[in-house]
Amino acid sequence: MTPRPPAPEQQPPASAGGGQAQPSAPAERSEGVQRAAATSRSARWDHVLTRLATTKRLSVAEVAEQLAVSESTVRRDFVEMERAQLARRTHGGIVAVDVAYSLATVPRTADEGSAQRERVADRAAALVEPGQIIGFNGGRTTTSVARRAVARPDIDSRDGTPGLTVVCAALNIASEAVLRPSVRTVVLGGVAEPYSFELTGPLATATMRDLWLDTMFVGTVGLDISAGLTCNSDAEAGVTRTMIGHSRRVVGLATADKIGHRALAGICPISVLTDLIIAGPVTPELRAHLEESSVRLHEV
Repeated sequence: MTPRPPAPEQQPPASAGGGQAQPSAPAERSEGVQRAAATSRSARWDHVLTRLATTKRLSVAEVAEQLAVSESTVRRDFVEMERAQLARRTHGGIVAVDVAYSLATVPRTADEGSAQRERVADRAAALVEPGQIIGFNGGRTTTSVARRAVARPDIDSRDGTPGLTVVCAALNIASEAVLRPSVRTVVLGGVAEPYSFELTGPLATATMRDLWLDTMFVGTVGLDISAGLTCNSDAEAGVTRTMIGHSRRVVGLATADKIGHRALAGICPISVLTDLIIAGPVTPELRAHLEESSVRLHEV
């Protein structure tokens, strides 16, 4: 059921001189942005789900105030969110569904490289265009990219067309994307790996053979001029290779500490990439190899 549009805003009271009181320019612009965002149901849901991921509980009154819409509009949104099993209604508000949020939003570890990974994720998410079909293998950096990409305010479904299609080879990324009503989430089948959450095996590969991507984002454990991009699982590498082979654009994601490191299984040569986003100093040898291979380098 499509919710009715929010009730029209009431006109501001007249000033003593007979005219309407005019808000200041900054306040007027701020209110205009809020009202523009609130006209889209998917934008409202994105706002609510993002807040729920951290606060775990929201009231009707506070959401109505934040989005400058009527409380009846918020209540209808909450009813539909509960029907979609995205949240659970309480008296006067909603609470997060723990199963949906725990895997998607809580990082497993935090280390000194997290700031670099976040810079890589920021740049990668900015490469995504509305309406695209994008893919991810598993990993902390790709998870951060997915989180940013699906939360972009310009990703909005129109006329039944998804604002973005995300093809996931990892369960945690799928649970991140499926919370967004404007995003179509495609999950490969197969066996889930316990540490990376990646889906592997013949079923995952067979599913991917029938799918095509605009952009594939590839996280890596190692980045070596001779060995290329590598990871710790040959099963994961096989699925990622299939996804790479079905994508127009292939964006590698790395931090400087990965340079020169080789893991067990090869994913692809560096020359297969169209872009490499990397945080930290790039060695002269790698820079020259990227130039020779016509790989666009994005340093963040």
